[in-house]
Amino acid sequence: MAGAIDSRLLAILACPRCHAGLDANGQGLRCAAGHEYPVADGVPVFLLPETEQTIGVASASYRAGQNGAGGPLYVETLGLTDRERALVERDFDGGGRSVDPVIAYLVGATSGLGYAKLIGNLSYYPIPRIPLEPGRGRLLLDIGCNWGRWSVSAARNGWRVVGLDPSLGALMAARRAFGDEHEAMFVCGDARFLPFKSAVFQQAFSYSVFQHFSEENAELALVEIGRVLWLGGHAKIQMAHRGGLRSAYVRRRRRHISGVFDVRYWSLLQMRQVFDRTIGPSKIAAEAFGGLGLLKEDWRSVSARAKLLILASECSKTLACFFAPLTRLADSVYVVSQKMDQPGETL
Repeated sequence: MAGAIDSRLLAILACPRCHAGLDANGQGLRCAAGHEYPVADGVPVFLLPETEQTIGVASASYRAGQNGAGGPLYVETLGLTDRERALVERDFDGGGRSVDPVIAYLVGATSGLGYAKLIGNLSYYPIPRIPLEPGRGRLLLDIGCNWGRWSVSAARNGWRVVGLDPSLGALMAARRAFGDEHEAMFVCGDARFLPFKSAVFQQAFSYSVFQHFSEENAELALVEIGRVLWLGGHAKIQMAHRGGLRSAYVRRRRRHISGVFDVRYWSLLQMRQVFDRTIGPSKIAAEAFGGLGLLKEDWRSVSARAKLLILASECSKTLACFFAPLTRLADSVYVVSQKMDQPGETL
């Protein structure tokens, strides 16, 4: 059940409750204050039962971590329908697939609606290019990594990566699919209570995650990012912009938030104020126009309609580089923040 934890990972882990260091024993991890955390097949589980979870799979992952039930797939932690979970188990038992069946059924939720026709039929792993400079061995935290597409991308770009997600099953799929990516390690946890020592990461990254948090939960997680970043370290976080053309249309059609996984749209001013306060001085860059999750690397896989949206988005992003006010119409943006030791310093 427990499995060995990578010694490099253990060196930076800390209790998410009190931030004390952790020691490994035969059953899991324990801090000096007596807080204990299980380890499932080498993946430490740091979800806190006393807190309200941001997503339902977190509660299932906590239970799986405690009793070990459901391994190795942990389908109850995947956020799939009953039918999809049954198909994942069938395909896993049958073998012979070119991609892990868990990833084949998660791809629609993690890679956008353009992949809808490929759900369950994926023949390769869609790994986008992470928009960061080469890591040169520096340490990166990928928040909300799910099955690891951005973690793997960062590792292949020279970063040492820790991917964090509340879905134990998705993390296990990442380990099965990318076991040869030795610079990518995975932790089951909550972005609001990061299980890491302070000031250990040079870079934090997150895509299509914070847009699903309430404002309160997002701010809690951003404070934690500020804590675990080195002085001078950077965070690059994708956010949904309420002023985008597509965003305004969607918001007019939707009168209220209907579930915890709906998109929350922020204004550019709100982003700048909150990120400045929690991490450090920030700037905002356009990430996509006409929708969310429009990546040019997805061109080969998505529908004809999605291809048109990607083309339009890429053209608009190029224009925004020369005419900054166009960013005000972007539907998705990156907020790039730097943790500074002197308040008021700029990027």
